Parts: sequence; structure tokens; C-alpha cells
Amino acid sequence: MAVAQPKILIVDDEPDLLDITAAYLEMEGYTALTALNGPAALEILKTTTPDMIISDITMPGMSGFDLFEKVRANSSFQNTPFIFLSGHTDIEHIMMGKEIGIDDYLMKPFEPEMLISTIKGKLKRRQQISESMTHQIEQLKNQLLHLISHEMRTPLTSILGATELLANGRETLSPDDFRGFLEMLKAGTKRLNSMVEDFLLVVRIESGEVAKEIDFRESSIAPRAVVDRILMAFEETRKSKNIVLTLKVQDESVHLSAQQSQIESILSRLVDNAFKFSPAGSTVTIASRADSEGFTFSVTDSGMGIPKSKQSGLFGKFYQVNRESQEQQGAGLGLYVAKKLAEFSKFKIWCESEEGKGATFFLTIPRKVG
Repeated sequence: MAVAQPKILIVDDEPDLLDITAAYLEMEGYTALTALNGPAALEILKTTTPDMIISDITMPGMSGFDLFEKVRANSSFQNTPFIFLSGHTDIEHIMMGKEIGIDDYLMKPFEPEMLISTIKGKLKRRQQISESMTHQIEQLKNQLLHLISHEMRTPLTSILGATELLANGRETLSPDDFRGFLEMLKAGTKRLNSMVEDFLLVVRIESGEVAKEIDFRESSIAPRAVVDRILMAFEETRKSKNIVLTLKVQDESVHLSAQQSQIESILSRLVDNAFKFSPAGSTVTIASRADSEGFTFSVTDSGMGIPKSKQSGLFGKFYQVNRESQEQQGAGLGLYVAKKLAEFSKFKIWCESEEGKGATFFLTIPRKVG
């Protein structure tokens, strides 16, 4: 099958120059589309998607700057390389072009070899970006398939199994069995609900909705009360794994540039992560300290630790260290959400860990923002 020739739209109000430029491109194997002005170019774009747009700046009716804005306003052409080929050689026009996000700026009269070289480079870069995006999409699809086939199916299976046993054996079940199946239903439902809530929160984060809701007003926070409130939600998990808690959190209130709900939302995810990766019978330590930067919470687990080579992706979406070899519940969104919420709130969040020695996550809340 023959490879399609790249289509390049040329926009210029000088007919002779337009024809010459088109001839150069076609000699190099490109398909040249031509328009004498901006409105004519927009008409072509209604039915054709070029691989690149090359435009003059000064044209009657619509300038190249205006054309660029209209093209970029269309989501279909967000990644289409757009080059100015202009007779304006002054620094003001060049700077204006670069500031609005033009891909390149060439000046008339132009060297055909330079034009062709620029086109090849921009098309190559576009292909690289396209391949990278395709790879990322494939990775995301594989991650989602894993979540659907395992992480979401597991709680659904326990819910369906417990429901069926309760429905079919209610007359023969002992009170202890009955309570056991109810606990199974409760645990499966909570796990599934938590994943769904995280998915919905990620959508709100990436749409920019959550960032608009961040409250930067200063308030008085009681650190120990915050931690105690969070730990209440994890008491069942703590008991089931026989986790030993060590608390070194101050009781005295501190004045910070945050609301308690913002801190709890992030810190609860760090606590959840610590319980999840600490083996049964081990220790989780939650501490605090105050310094010139602000107030810092730390959460230390007794897990396997995180190799240096894998720490860079720790706060990534769907990321879990050694997911394939370890049974790790959840969608891998907890730390991603915590990081995003911290960034929006202008908090600092980071991790220190050594393989085989657990991990400590830190959250610093500033005393003042700005």
C-alpha cells in the first residue's frame, strides 16, 4: 500500500509566490493545498486536515495571527504544526509569533532548502509526539484492563459470593457465619466504592475543577486531632492487620495557610498507603514537626521499601511498585491524588525510602502562601 503524501496548506496573498512555494513542495513529494487569504484557508480546513500549515502574516481581511488563533481554537488542529513565512523581519513580529506559540518563523525571501528542511523537522517531531501518545494510550489501556479484570472484579466477586450464600443459606447459617458474610459484603462494597470515588476525583482534578475549589484562607489546626480523626476511619484495618501505631504528633494548635479538610484529604491517603504496605503485626509511625517552612506531618510504614530506580514514578497515575509480584489492593491512584491536591494547595509532599527499610512520606503545610 502506497504511503500517503503529507498535505501542507500554504496561505499567502501573493499568487506567484503561492504557486512557486507549492511547486517546491510538490517536487519534494508533498501535496500542496493553497489559499489566498485566511477565510479561504478556513474553508479548506472544514473538509481537509493538513499535516502542516504555512502562512503569511500580513493579508487582507484576516492576518496570519488571527488565522493562527482560529486554527488553534479548533481541537482538531491543536497538534498541527503552524509556521509563519513572512516578509516581516523586525524583532517585534518575530517575538509576537513566538509568544503566541507558533512552531517556527521563516522570513522572505526564503531558501527552498531551508523551507524543506524546516518542514521535514516539524513533521518528524509531530510523528514522534504521535508515537509517544500512542504508546501512552496503550499503557493506559493495559492499566485500565488490569484494574477492571482484577482490582474491581475482586470486590465484586466477594460481594456476589456473600450475597448468594446469605440468600441461599440463611436458615442454616450460624450467627457468626452471618456476621462474617455481612463483613465480607461491607469490605467489598467499601473497596469498590473507594475506587469509584478515586476515579471520579481524578476526572475532577484533570478537568481543573478541584484546583478552583482550593481554599487558601489561614486557619488554626490541631495536628493531633486531625490525625485522630483520620485514624478512626482506619481502625478496622489496623485491627485486622494487628498494626501497632506510634504517634508523635503535637497537641498544640498551629496557624497555617490551609483548611483542615485539605490536610485530612491528603494525609488520609498517606495513612492508607502506610497500612496497605505494612505487613501484619508491624508498626506505622505518624509524627509531626514545626520549622521555619511550616508544619510537617510524616507517615512511616514497615513495608518493603522503594528502590531508588522506581521512586521517580511514585506519584504517577495507576503506579504501584512491583504490582506484578505483590498483591496490592487499589487502583494506584492514592499517591497521585495526594500529590495533585498538595500541588493545588501549595503544600510540599515527598518520600524518603530505602529498599527493605520501609518508606516515609512527608507533607509540609506552609504558614503563609505567597
